[in-house]
Amino acid sequence: MQEDSKGSPGHNFDELKERFQNNIYGTPKGRLRLDLINEDLEAHLTERLGEGAWRVLDIGCGAAMISGRLAQAGHRLTLTDLSAEMLTAARANLESLGAAQACEEWREGAMQDVLPQLQGPYDLIIIHAVLEWMDDPRPALELALSKLRRGGVLSLAFYNRNSLIYRNLLQGNFRKLKKNNWRHRKGGLTPQNPLDPDEVYGWLEQAGLRQICKRGIRTFYDFMQKHVARERSYEDVLEMERAHSQKEPYLSLGRYIHVLYQKE
Repeated sequence: MQEDSKGSPGHNFDELKERFQNNIYGTPKGRLRLDLINEDLEAHLTERLGEGAWRVLDIGCGAAMISGRLAQAGHRLTLTDLSAEMLTAARANLESLGAAQACEEWREGAMQDVLPQLQGPYDLIIIHAVLEWMDDPRPALELALSKLRRGGVLSLAFYNRNSLIYRNLLQGNFRKLKKNNWRHRKGGLTPQNPLDPDEVYGWLEQAGLRQICKRGIRTFYDFMQKHVARERSYEDVLEMERAHSQKEPYLSLGRYIHVLYQKE
C-alpha cells in the first residue's frame, strides 16, 4: 500500500497482481525490460563475481522473473516483497522452473523493515522498479547497500524522470510539467516518484560503488505510435533497442534505467 509519509514503504500490488502480471510480463514492454536486463547480467556478473554459487538478495522480487533464472543456475536466493500475492507468484514461478529449493528465505514486508532482519553480506543485490514507489528512497537504498559485500554487485532499475518529462512534452502536458507533480490516480501502475538518473548515480558513487554498465530500457518503444509498434516484430524492436540503449542521447530517454555497480 502506498503511504504519503516520508517513510513510505512502497507500493503493495496485492490487489493488482493479475493486472501487474499482464501489463508488465505479458507485453512487449515487459519482455524488453526482462530481456535487456538479463543481457546485462549475463554479460557482466560472472566476470565480476566469479564461478560458483552466489548469495542473491532480490528486493521487491515480484514474480522472481529475473532471480528465477539465477536460481536455475544454482545460485541461492533471498526474496522479499511488500506483497504476499507477489511472493506467492514468485514461489509458483520457482516451482515451475524446478528451482524452489534455491530460495533460502522468503520475507514479506517493506524493505526498510525487512532488511535489518537479514544476515548479509550478499554477492548480488537486485532492486528493480522499487525505489520510484517511495517518497524518500535514498535511505532505503543505503540500507540495502549495507548488506552488499565488498566486491559485490548491485543491479538497480528505476523509473526515469527524464523519460516521463519528455513524454509529457510530446503530449503537450505543459501544466503538469509546470506543477512538477507526478502523482497519478490511486491503484495505477505508474510510479509516484520517478527518479533523476544523475541524482541516483551520485548516491551510488558517494556510497563507494563504481559503475560497471548503464542502459536505457525502452529508449524509443514507448514513444512509437501504436499502429507503428503493432506492425513491427518484437525481434526487430529488440534489435533496435540493443543498438541504441547503451549510447546517448537515447540511453537517457529510456523509460527505465538499468545500472550495475560494484562495491569497492
